Amino acid sequence: MQSEHVCTLDFGTSGMANGHWMAACVWPLIILTCGSLQHALASKSETELDKPARTVCYYQAGTVYRPGESSYRIEDIPGDLCSHIIYAFAGLSNVTWEVRPSNPSFDIDAGGYERFVGLKDRFPGLTATLGVGGGASGVAGVFSQMASNEERRAIFVRSVIDLVKTYMFDGVDVDWEYPDTPDDKENFRLLMDELRAALDAESQSLELTMAVPIVRYRLVDGYSVLELCRVVDAVHLMGYDLRGVWNDFADVHSMLYRRSGLDFGILEEINLSDGALLWEEFGCPRDKLVLGVPFYGRSFTLSDPSLHGLHAPITGTGNPGPILGDPTVLVYFEICTNLMNDPEWTREWDNEGLVPYAYKGDQWIGYEDTESLKIKMDYIRENGYLGAMNWAIDDDDFKGWCGLGINPMMTTMYEGLKDYTVPRSN
Repeated sequence: MQSEHVCTLDFGTSGMANGHWMAACVWPLIILTCGSLQHALASKSETELDKPARTVCYYQAGTVYRPGESSYRIEDIPGDLCSHIIYAFAGLSNVTWEVRPSNPSFDIDAGGYERFVGLKDRFPGLTATLGVGGGASGVAGVFSQMASNEERRAIFVRSVIDLVKTYMFDGVDVDWEYPDTPDDKENFRLLMDELRAALDAESQSLELTMAVPIVRYRLVDGYSVLELCRVVDAVHLMGYDLRGVWNDFADVHSMLYRRSGLDFGILEEINLSDGALLWEEFGCPRDKLVLGVPFYGRSFTLSDPSLHGLHAPITGTGNPGPILGDPTVLVYFEICTNLMNDPEWTREWDNEGLVPYAYKGDQWIGYEDTESLKIKMDYIRENGYLGAMNWAIDDDDFKGWCGLGINPMMTTMYEGLKDYTVPRSN
């Protein structure tokens, strides 16, 4: 996930409250006994029927602070196009080990959580869950410390349940980027088992999902895939940021397939198709895999403007975007307005990865658009996956600036999957 998200770290000195010790000692015994059995029975009945496809929308709460017309309100979320919406993100304290709002002044005081969950009144059938974690600096380390201790995990789980119950979320999405040691791997499995049991003890309808990478070494190092996929309702595959300035060349970052003559070594299987197949190889059924797509692009500055193809040499990141001013990424509404308003921008197509890129002078952007999204939605249908998710809904052209209507990217996702029923995996 992008660095816009903030994890709340608490460096206070207060000790555990008595309630924390109760949560640590008593709660796991109750929930692990009855919750896991309930979920197993529910899962059995669910697999007897095909599932409706998912269109999952991550919402970045901080985007309300974007300048001017780019400010994104909760009420801008197109709940008629999303089947599931995720509030990104709640933070994790490194003192109390509780999950808590990252920005209480917005999440609580301005009614962020309440308004978000309230979208279900406008859009019947919508599922609204709380995202926990994210890719901000320091989050992975706090997750690792919390998950390493049974009492800390119990406190974490209890605090998640408290937030879900208090604000009437439909569940939780866990985004630990990334567990990467043998201890992390086992502790993440334990954490998700305990969280699953606690959710089931409250209600069989509460969801547990997770956002995950699609790179082999990360799965080997940090994910007990078979066990995790048994306890979650859906797995959100982060099919973006697959290339970047760290590769020292310009490239698209959300390619569907590997490219002959371009992708070698570890990069050969770092693409969305091979990433989804990797999760299957490790034991996760297709009907739990939700393929992630970006509503943003990654930008570069070319070393030589005359060399502007895939893998062109670069000097670093691109110029700051025209609206948000980020030198590493441009969101879709910035990219489409550039292409519409400035004829010097040239759009090209990756014929093997099946995604677009664009360049102007020494500036280069690899991104996703409605054409490449349509191809990915067809791929999901043809291969029996659970659906698609975006990062993030607030990066779409939600004002219709580019003449393609309001929310053209999300509309493409919705239209591509609206009459698709997910076949049951064997």
